[in-house]
Amino acid sequence: METKTRALAMMAFVLILFCVAIVFRIKLNRKRKSLAISSAERDKDFHIERHKPTDNKSDLWGFSSWGLALLTMFLAFIVLMVVGDIIAAIFKLQESNGVVLAFYILYNLIIAGGCFYICRQDPKSIWYVPVLCNLIGIISAIVEQNFWIGSLWIVIGSGWVLSIIASIIGALIGKKKAIPGDQ
Repeated sequence: METKTRALAMMAFVLILFCVAIVFRIKLNRKRKSLAISSAERDKDFHIERHKPTDNKSDLWGFSSWGLALLTMFLAFIVLMVVGDIIAAIFKLQESNGVVLAFYILYNLIIAGGCFYICRQDPKSIWYVPVLCNLIGIISAIVEQNFWIGSLWIVIGSGWVLSIIASIIGALIGKKKAIPGDQ
């Protein structure tokens, strides 16, 4: 298979896994039921606020940290494949080493920025966010036959290291913000 076809097949596989995870999460939330409270207890406790705002750092914009990590992976993949092809077609760029290197650097910067932001908001997610964000690169390292031959592994591997460093820095900044006495 051609490399783009493999990449699209991998992307479809990851998208299916993402959808299965979302369906599982929805079913899990439906199984949880609130406790029934009698009307006498409701009248007795009318002064208690029923809808207290929660300060759950793992939910950002309604997504959990792993969901944002997968969205970062999809965004970086779209920038690498789709936007890269569009820019190359508009400016009639040849697939030279410099152009490919520029697209992979942009891909790595998007992933590192996403890892930093997600780990800054939820420092506990440092253990899985770099892996989920770099999932396409990890799969391509396993599947691609020419991955280890050229210099592609250096660029992608440096992106992995960059995302791990960005995650560590983000988690350290997030932990400093979370300390109540420092604000």
